[in-house]
Amino acid sequence: MGLFDRLFGRHNEDDKRSEDSFEVPWDGSPSIYEHIKSHLRPDVPGLSEGFELLPDEERLERSSDIRWAAGAMDGILTHHWGGADEENDKKLLKLVQAYWTTPTLKNKVDLYNLVVKTNVVGIIDQFIKGLAQQESVNHDRLYDLARSFATEASDREPVKFGLAILGLYEQPDDLEVFRTLGRHDEFTLFCAVALSNFGDNGEVELCELAKNVDGWGRIQTVERLAGTENADIKEWMLREGYKNSIMYEYLAYTCATSGGLLGALSQETVDQELLTASGEIIEALIMGGPAESIDDYDDGAIAVDLYLDHIQQHGQNISQFLAVASIRDFLTNEEADWNTREEHGWSKDKRTAMKEQCDAIVANPKWNDLAMKGLQSTDDLDFYRADRAAQTLGIDTWKFHWERLKQSPLDSGRWFHIMRFCHDNRIDQTLELATQRIPLDQISTGPAKESGLGLEWQPHSCLDFVLQELRRFPGKGIELIEVGLRSPVIRNRNMALKALSEWGYDLWPDSVGALLQKALSDEPDDDVRKWIKKVIAGEALE
Repeated sequence: MGLFDRLFGRHNEDDKRSEDSFEVPWDGSPSIYEHIKSHLRPDVPGLSEGFELLPDEERLERSSDIRWAAGAMDGILTHHWGGADEENDKKLLKLVQAYWTTPTLKNKVDLYNLVVKTNVVGIIDQFIKGLAQQESVNHDRLYDLARSFATEASDREPVKFGLAILGLYEQPDDLEVFRTLGRHDEFTLFCAVALSNFGDNGEVELCELAKNVDGWGRIQTVERLAGTENADIKEWMLREGYKNSIMYEYLAYTCATSGGLLGALSQETVDQELLTASGEIIEALIMGGPAESIDDYDDGAIAVDLYLDHIQQHGQNISQFLAVASIRDFLTNEEADWNTREEHGWSKDKRTAMKEQCDAIVANPKWNDLAMKGLQSTDDLDFYRADRAAQTLGIDTWKFHWERLKQSPLDSGRWFHIMRFCHDNRIDQTLELATQRIPLDQISTGPAKESGLGLEWQPHSCLDFVLQELRRFPGKGIELIEVGLRSPVIRNRNMALKALSEWGYDLWPDSVGALLQKALSDEPDDDVRKWIKKVIAGEALE
């Protein structure tokens, strides 16, 4: 029996629908439910290629310059924002009441059109509370409305609205809807909440859903597994559950505590997979940030001590080395509040012993060999880890970054690393490669107000990482400065201006004065115009 059944009981009135002739906003586009269903891969996690572009993508692009990753807006709102849209909440409740009283197509369309413009995650809790206070609810009509929105809507917010209400009824026939729509991170939160209502089997359903998503959907589902007593789920949380494409920090604490990290590390032997996963959880706890950190983990000192013992005896890969390096940095942070931390087991003697153990582990020459091997890997993640390890070990990685950049000169991340390690002896060859391999003619199309987000702006992103470091090289790369000032992307122009400002008037090539006057006359953005005027006047930029 669902929540509304317990509160009110179901009505059995006939649902006589109006025959009004009315334009239906969801006609003409495939439903989101059918779109996702068509991209399911039987017995394989995730969805097939192309799943991320939902039927309402084009409409959203027209209405906003900002594009969110799947589930990102709802994830940020639920984790970092506590407000509610009370005005829309009241309007929605009034329109829902109108529909279950008179289920005409017009009333349904009016409700749909309001929901399309609403961030459902911001109003749904308050909406459901208001719904529960109603003296009379036609549950047959409300259920049918929710099912229709969830499975027929071509816009994401009505789908979320339908899922949220549908989940209250706890109908086994709806499990397939939640399992299907939940495979897309944009809807996982709403499906996870619904599946949580399905009694003893809810945890198993949540875990299966979590395995099929890796972004905000993974975060939202694993958080709802906190406190589980299911041994299989606990083990999965420790080995895989914390991993997500947003930040491991969001789930590290949940998986450490609910997954039983301390108990796992207390075993005499720990397999390599679990040892690596434990290190990644500990490293994420040390990083802290958006969620609970090592300071919230009561067993942190004991778990780290046990982890170091295992690594000293059986450490085998770079991920484990990186965890030890993070632990050492944590232990040597003199600005930390160690007086408070001592209450959680981080005594001075314990820290000193752990620090010496970290030094001994890091000094093992096998890590140098592993780092060098990783620096030659074609796998981006392996290379990234090896690069981090090399920095700790004092290995110069420039030549490896240089070869990778030449292989993929439109990978903006590779320009970031090259410019970060660039110095006076390397800047000329770096700028020569930039002018040869970055399609500057595609960038220098004239100033506009573009944000530069998306794959189509990749050349502009490459230039951006070059420009932001040119402030360290006065007089170098003036051709790229000029291209930056002619870019439609605002950040390109700002980075070019910052470089000129850092150089100072006395170090400008002769051509810069005329270049800035031209940029000022063409600039469409008021804030950038202010910066140009400040640079011309020799004033510092914010």
